[in-house]
Amino acid sequence: MARLFVTGDTHGGLDMSKLNSRHFKCNDLTKEDILVIMGDAGFIWADSSQERFWQKFLNDKPWTTFCVLGNHENYDRIEQLPTTTFGGEECYQVSDSIYYAMTGKIYHLCGQDCLVMNGADSHDIFIDGKRYRHPHTSWWEQEQITEKDVEIAKTNLSFYRGTVDYVFSHTGGTKICNFLGFKSTVSDLMLDKVLKETIYKQHYCGHYHVDKVTPDGIILYDDVRMIADDSKETIF
Repeated sequence: MARLFVTGDTHGGLDMSKLNSRHFKCNDLTKEDILVIMGDAGFIWADSSQERFWQKFLNDKPWTTFCVLGNHENYDRIEQLPTTTFGGEECYQVSDSIYYAMTGKIYHLCGQDCLVMNGADSHDIFIDGKRYRHPHTSWWEQEQITEKDVEIAKTNLSFYRGTVDYVFSHTGGTKICNFLGFKSTVSDLMLDKVLKETIYKQHYCGHYHVDKVTPDGIILYDDVRMIADDSKETIF
């Protein structure tokens, strides 16, 4: 049986150590097994030798990598990638076994129906009153979840009678923000519009650089969880 794993941001090589064999000790994986990164994968950025190294690192792993888009993503480059079908839906293809999701689509992954909502709002565009991230260089406006994204998700959900197994996103929504003591963003408000009309077993997100179970979803960072069987969850 193919296994479905989820984990948090990798930020290129900065947080990739959780996927080293020393930490992610799972035997007998094949390319039918899927690992989902909850945004800010970070290996499509400035076309550097470093990011190509990490693309090869992941592509050579025995599993297939599927990425949600976060807020620290080069959307311009990702949106120019070739498209293909994966999990029954259109997505962007990085290499033989690395893919990026398109927002609002429902992917059938290892027997699970998974709604993906890409995006989050950056908090570091300005630091100490000075611009830190610049348009189409280190920040992309496509990061923000829009009404159009919400409508895409609602349309796709209508074919599933509003019910999926999992919701995968980068940002968490207003309830998770409140739980963490953070101010909600536009993207959180947009995500709420989708969550409140969706029936699901669990919501997974990244973005906050913590591993925490909340009443309204599970935040991932270093944890790698196996969720292919929702009655049995393993953390590596």
